[in-house]
Amino acid sequence: MTEDYAVILLAAGSASRFNSDENINKVLMPLNNRPVFDYSLRLFLEDNRCKTVWLVIKDEEKQQFQTRLESLYGVTPAKVNWVTGGCERQDSVALALDKLATDESGSVLVHDAARPFLTDRLIDRLIKGLNESEAVIPVIPVTDSLKRVKENEVLNSLYRAEVRRVQTPQAFSLSVLKEAFEKAETEQFYGNEEGELVERSGHQVKTVAGEELNFKLTTQLDYHMAICLIDTGWLNKLD
Repeated sequence: MTEDYAVILLAAGSASRFNSDENINKVLMPLNNRPVFDYSLRLFLEDNRCKTVWLVIKDEEKQQFQTRLESLYGVTPAKVNWVTGGCERQDSVALALDKLATDESGSVLVHDAARPFLTDRLIDRLIKGLNESEAVIPVIPVTDSLKRVKENEVLNSLYRAEVRRVQTPQAFSLSVLKEAFEKAETEQFYGNEEGELVERSGHQVKTVAGEELNFKLTTQLDYHMAICLIDTGWLNKLD
C-alpha cells in the first residue's frame, strides 16, 4: 500500500465540556501564539506523504479559520480543503468522506484538531501499521481501575489489562472506512469513533502505541495543562 494519505481534521465540535467564558471554539484558542488546530495541521502540511487535508468546520466559523491561516501562512495552504461539519462527529466524517474521490489516496487519517501534540513518530507508526492491516488505531494503557456503573451502582469491574484508551489519528484504507460508514448509515447506527464502525463492519482493527501527550483538550484543565507543557519546555525535552 502506498504511504500517501489524506487527512480528515475534525474542528467542528460543540466543545460542550470545555466551558469557555470566551464563547470560542477551543481549537481556535491560542497556544503559544498559534491556534490549537494549527499544531496538528502544520504537521500534516509538512509531511510529503499527506496529499490533502479536509478541514471540517462549522460554516459560521470559516472566516475565523481563514483569518488565522492567512496570518500564519500568508494564504490558505494549498493542501487545505473546507468541509462543513454535521450535527454529530460521525456526520462530519461522513461529509468529508463524500468529498474524497476513491482514487485520491489509498489511505485516510481521521484526527481531532483538539489534540495539538501529535507527533511524526505516531503518524509513522500508523502508516507502517497500514502495511499489515486496513485499520489501525493508537491506544494507551489504562492506569485507573474501571467499573461499569448505572444510576450510581456498580454493575461489574472491568479487567484493566484488556482495556485501552483510544486516541486519534485513526488510520484506514479509504475503501474500508467508506464501507463501514455506509453500513452504519444504512442501519442508522452511531458510534463513538471511526474504529468502532470499522470493527462493526467486520474488519479487524489493529492497534499501535499511542502517546500520553497526545491528549484531547476536552476541559479547561486540559487547555491549561497544554499551556504549562509549552511554557515549561516539556515538549522539547521529549523530542
